[in-house]
Amino acid sequence: MIKFSRAGWNNIIIFAVMGFILLINATHDNVFTSRTSLPENHYILGENSVILTLTLNQQIKVERIGNSWRATPPALSGQALEQMMLSWQRLEGDKIAPPDNIDPQLGLIISIEVAGQAQANVLTLHIAEQQLLIYHHQDKLWYALALPIYQQLLPEQLFNS
Repeated sequence: MIKFSRAGWNNIIIFAVMGFILLINATHDNVFTSRTSLPENHYILGENSVILTLTLNQQIKVERIGNSWRATPPALSGQALEQMMLSWQRLEGDKIAPPDNIDPQLGLIISIEVAGQAQANVLTLHIAEQQLLIYHHQDKLWYALALPIYQQLLPEQLFNS
């Protein structure tokens, strides 16, 4: 048997534990998550984006007032407006190839100013084949979302005024 001092054995144990921790960290992603089974969702505005203003077809404007929101004209307010803006901030979709049969003139244009960005994000929303398609003008990317998200992003009360 190898003779080490007490300090020598402590060093061996410390390095063995550190090696074991590094081994666990290196294999953690591969063991506990399957990268092929995860959906390819991407945040459209950025993962931790803070929306300052949102403009719909240059007719309806929603702006941040402190911790709350104000719509002009006041078609939507309170919790419904809060929920709508929360949906916009957490907006995720699948990147897709550009669709062939979309007329750019028929889309709903959304302009979103995000904190920390020099220019507004311009999005065009299209409904096609039971999907909500979003074109991000700055990134020149198309995203596909489930159609029911449309009601969360743009509640019908918003257009009833």
